[in-house]
Amino acid sequence: MKNERAFTLVELLVALAIFALLAAFAYRGLAVMMDSRESLDRDSRKWRDLALFVGRFERDVQAALDRPAVGPSGTAQAPISSNLDLGGATGTGLAVTRAGASLYANVLAAPQRVGYRLAEGRVERLAWPAVDAAPRAQVESLPVLEDVRSLAFRFLDRNLDWRRDWALPATQGTPLAVEMTVELGGGEKIVRIVEVPR
Repeated sequence: MKNERAFTLVELLVALAIFALLAAFAYRGLAVMMDSRESLDRDSRKWRDLALFVGRFERDVQAALDRPAVGPSGTAQAPISSNLDLGGATGTGLAVTRAGASLYANVLAAPQRVGYRLAEGRVERLAWPAVDAAPRAQVESLPVLEDVRSLAFRFLDRNLDWRRDWALPATQGTPLAVEMTVELGGGEKIVRIVEVPR
């Protein structure tokens, strides 16, 4: 008759303790990996949104027309302006009279008045119903970039001096270039200079 030996209670408890430690380490490693993935997705989304915003800003400035505009309040504005006429309210940012999109056969093919401003920690793209807006016309705003600390514009004049404002009167024409500086919530600062077509 052979002497059969089974696990003792102590050996079984030690095995269970080792298994529990390995499971805890595996869970912690999985949690760290999932956190890293979420952080990477968040950063990827942030930089993608920033690239889309900068691209849209560049296209708007590069399509600028040397055509003055009339705001909803009836105030004449330069083709590129640092003053935003929001119909009864004013603000600072960037407003541009730009060429329409020739690929469309609707209102988007006509010249447009668009703008950018910082509101409640996000950048909004503004669109007026027409270059010469009717009184009390409503300005449409669309958020294009979230988590922004600051948004600033500068304008290069004919004397090659950078100016912080470029607005009235409408006879001022267009600057040579527009500089945009955006500071994100994480402290990253992006500066982009776009030449204005002549």
